[in-house]
Amino acid sequence: MKQKIRLLEKAANLAMVTLLSLIVFTACMRSNKHQAVKEETATYTMQDSIKADAPESIDLNQQQLDEMKKQNEQLQQRSRFTTGGVAMILGIIALLVFLASSNKWRHTLEVKNRQLERERNVVVAQNKQLAIERDRAEAASRAKTAFLQSMTHEIRTPLNAISGFTQVLTMPGLNLPENERLDYSERIQDNTRMLTNILDDLILISNLEGKTELPQSEPNMPLAIIAGAIEKASPFVAKDVTLDSKCEMPETDTIMTYPNMISTALSKLLDNAAKFTQQGSITLCLSLDGDKLHFSVSDTGPGIPADKKDFIFERFTKLDSFTQGAGLGLSIARMVAEYLGGTLTLDTEYKQGAKFDLIIPFTPQA
Repeated sequence: MKQKIRLLEKAANLAMVTLLSLIVFTACMRSNKHQAVKEETATYTMQDSIKADAPESIDLNQQQLDEMKKQNEQLQQRSRFTTGGVAMILGIIALLVFLASSNKWRHTLEVKNRQLERERNVVVAQNKQLAIERDRAEAASRAKTAFLQSMTHEIRTPLNAISGFTQVLTMPGLNLPENERLDYSERIQDNTRMLTNILDDLILISNLEGKTELPQSEPNMPLAIIAGAIEKASPFVAKDVTLDSKCEMPETDTIMTYPNMISTALSKLLDNAAKFTQQGSITLCLSLDGDKLHFSVSDTGPGIPADKKDFIFERFTKLDSFTQGAGLGLSIARMVAEYLGGTLTLDTEYKQGAKFDLIIPFTPQA
C-alpha cells in the first residue's frame, strides 16, 4: 500500500513538472513568434522605403536584400534556439525547486510518522503494562479471598473444638469420669497447639515475604541441627513409626549457616511425614554436596503422585481435605529454602513413600 502511494506521488510530481515546463515553453514560443513578426514587418518596411526612395537601384540592391533576409532567418532561428534553451533552463529550475519542496514535505511527513509510530508503541506498551498490573491485581484479589476463606475455616475449627470441650468441662453439676476429663483436656491442648501453629505460620510467611537480606550466619554443628529437629518432631510421630536420623559428616565439624531457619524447614518436613505415616519409619539424613548441605526426609507413608510435585508446595494445598492442617507447611519450608539460597524438591523416583530433598549452601568455619 505504501509503495502504491509513493508511485502515485511520483507520477503526480512528474505530471506537474511537465505541465509547468509546457506552460513556460509555450509562453516563450509565443514571445519569439511575436518578435519574429515584428522583425519581418520592419524588414518589409525597410524594403518598401528603399523602393520608394530609389526605384532605379532595385536591381543593384537585390542581392543585399536577399542577404538581409538570410540574416533575418538566421536571427529568427537563433532566437528560437535561445528561447528553447531558456525554457529548458526554467523547466529544470522549476523541477529542482519542486523536488526540493517535495523532499522537504516528504521528510517532514516521515518525521511525523515516526513520531506517531513511537507514540503508538509507547501507548501499546503502557496498555500491556496496565493489563499485566490488572491481572496481578485480580490474582492478588483472588488469592486474598482464598486466603480469608481458608483461614476462616482453619481457625474456626480449633476454636469451635476448644470452646465446646471447655464448656463441657466447666458445665455445673456434670460429673465426668477422670479418663474422659483427661481426653477432653488433651483435645483442648491439641486444638490450642493447632491454632498456635497456624498463627505462627502466618507470621513466618509475613516475615519471609518482607525480608530482603539474610540474617547473620552463626557457627554451629550440623549434628546439633538434626538432633534438635528430631527431638521437636518426636511427640507427633505415631507409636508404630520409627524416627531415625543419619549424619554423614563428622560430629565435631562446625560450619557457618542459619540453624534456626534450617530447623524450621526440617520441622515442617518432619511434621508432614508424621502426619501421613502410620506405620514404618521416618528418616532424616544429612550429607555434603560440594559446598552445600543436603538434607533429606523420607517416610513410608502413602507417597505423593509425581504430577503433584509442584502443586503440593502451593499455599493452602492439601491432597487429603480431611487431614488436619492449613496446608502451609511445605510452602513455608520451600520459602525458607529459597530465602537461604537453596532448594526444596520432591524426589519422584522414591517409591516407598515420600522423600524431600533440602539443599542449603554453607560456609566452612575458618
